[in-house]
Amino acid sequence: MTIEFTNSEAKDWAKQHLKGLETVIFPSFTPDLESLDEDGIRYDVNHIIANGFTSIMVSPESCGMTFEERKKLVEIVCDEAKGKVHTSVAVMQDTVEQDIEMLKHIEKVGGTFATLGHPIQYYPRSVEDIYQMYKYMCNSTNLGIVLYTGRLHTREYHPSYFPPELLPRIADIPNVVAMKLGGGGGMAITVMAFRLIGDKVLVNDPMPDRWFITIPEYGQQWSGAGPFYGMQTPEKPRMVNIFNLLTKGEIDQAMDIYWELAPLSEGGGGLEAGYFHSGIVMAHTDKYAHWCNGGNGGSIRQPTGRLYDYQKERIRAGLRAIGLTPREPEEEFYVGRVNYAKGARLRTYVKNASYSQ
Repeated sequence: MTIEFTNSEAKDWAKQHLKGLETVIFPSFTPDLESLDEDGIRYDVNHIIANGFTSIMVSPESCGMTFEERKKLVEIVCDEAKGKVHTSVAVMQDTVEQDIEMLKHIEKVGGTFATLGHPIQYYPRSVEDIYQMYKYMCNSTNLGIVLYTGRLHTREYHPSYFPPELLPRIADIPNVVAMKLGGGGGMAITVMAFRLIGDKVLVNDPMPDRWFITIPEYGQQWSGAGPFYGMQTPEKPRMVNIFNLLTKGEIDQAMDIYWELAPLSEGGGGLEAGYFHSGIVMAHTDKYAHWCNGGNGGSIRQPTGRLYDYQKERIRAGLRAIGLTPREPEEEFYVGRVNYAKGARLRTYVKNASYSQ
């Protein structure tokens, strides 16, 4: 499918069109976890759009899937979101070659841009090696690229975990349009990134408390991807409203909404502490929070974290504390909202009990 811009136009396109909040979408599976649940995935795409998000980032590395399933997930999301919102993909597969294959697939099925990090089987031998690896992958695609510096083995080169002298060089690659900062990094890293490359690409700090500085002081116009749907509903899109108000300079109004959400952290539900500071993809808890607020839900395959009762109870308590009503019945979460509506239930082993799937 045709991308809206050429490599030489990519940066200007991003400055004009990449605005607002990006959220993340995780896979949904059939109740037996054997196959992707296409209807559930499409439902989540539309629920995300109803929340007011302007971009959806697919997270194919979030749980156990074959590479072909990951590509299929990307294809489903891109198809459903086409013409409605931007779509991106987190590209952090096993090898550089797999990353490039995924980039080509995203381009083929109509994605807009990719959040590109280093693959698992990449170990930098020098600062120059890091630059050449990123340049090699960027040159393989016409997609816009968001540089993601998290999860690299680079502490030896700089205390920020990424050699800052590389940021301007990577930002100068024609199709690099933005940089996403890893959630939970220090504020000094955020300031450094804006100072070094904020005039070249869109720097994105996804932490909501930082927006009160990064938007008015540095002009941040786009943020995410984060599981912001765990803190709002389509009827009351608080996170979207906070970000949009700040971009309009209405700081006091944004601050009022931010403090409305403070009980979410006190109840254990998240805001920043629960959702962003772990440094780990928390797909199992994020999907549960999304389901509580109207998403499809559905368990995800191992390897992933286990969803414990105390986690569910803290999420539900946090949502109640900010005036939201968590969804019921909980069995719906485990099979997925769409499947539950079709009659699917968890298997029971009580004699003569009925079951459908």
